[in-house]
Amino acid sequence: MGSGPGLGFRAKGAPAIGVAAMYGPPANLALVLPFASPIRTLADLKGKRIGVTTAGSLTDWLVRELSRQQGWGSDGIQIVALGQMQARLAAIQRGELDGMVIEAATGYELEEAGKAKNFMLFGDIAKHFYTHVIFATDDLIEKRPDLLRRFLRGWFKTIAFMRANKDFAVASEAKTIEVKPSIAARIYDAQISGFSADGAWNPAAIDVIRHSLKELGILSVVPEAKAISNDQFVPVRF
Repeated sequence: MGSGPGLGFRAKGAPAIGVAAMYGPPANLALVLPFASPIRTLADLKGKRIGVTTAGSLTDWLVRELSRQQGWGSDGIQIVALGQMQARLAAIQRGELDGMVIEAATGYELEEAGKAKNFMLFGDIAKHFYTHVIFATDDLIEKRPDLLRRFLRGWFKTIAFMRANKDFAVASEAKTIEVKPSIAARIYDAQISGFSADGAWNPAAIDVIRHSLKELGILSVVPEAKAISNDQFVPVRF
């Protein structure tokens, strides 16, 4: 399993390819602001300093896409690559950043602790996108395709169970990632709809990924869809 932009490594010679969509728009990533931030609307973000993980990362691309959608070009928001979340949070507390992109779950925890607040989820910005996909090696596809099909059926059966059993899913999630049940419930509500039910590829999302690969500098040209994704195993039926 890996990120949507990770599909581009196939075009660079990686012996693996995306075989199923896993998670769509990035509702699991949030723009988090200081608790007392004066920023109230998206328009207030122009020229502000936003912390991301690294240059060329998904968090970098999302901030640039937000800037483009506001009509400011790709550099209308100042992007500051600071690596780990702790470094970005420390920079916010020192007043060196106006916000940062982090996991929404962490944002909820910071919000409950009174340290920061989730301003927006990036699923509202990149509506056609794949945050995560399921990959398979060429060797597995060629030599053990039935094993891959069984894995995919098991995965999507699990997603169906989670959708039908919220209370169980929330309790399990809270225990697994060690967060309060209240936070796990917020994560569930915000993110469960983003999981693919059958792994089928959305052409619009693939197109966004294809173009993002060039924008992020992963590839020098926009690849063909068939060069980065395989549709012989989806949609998954069970």
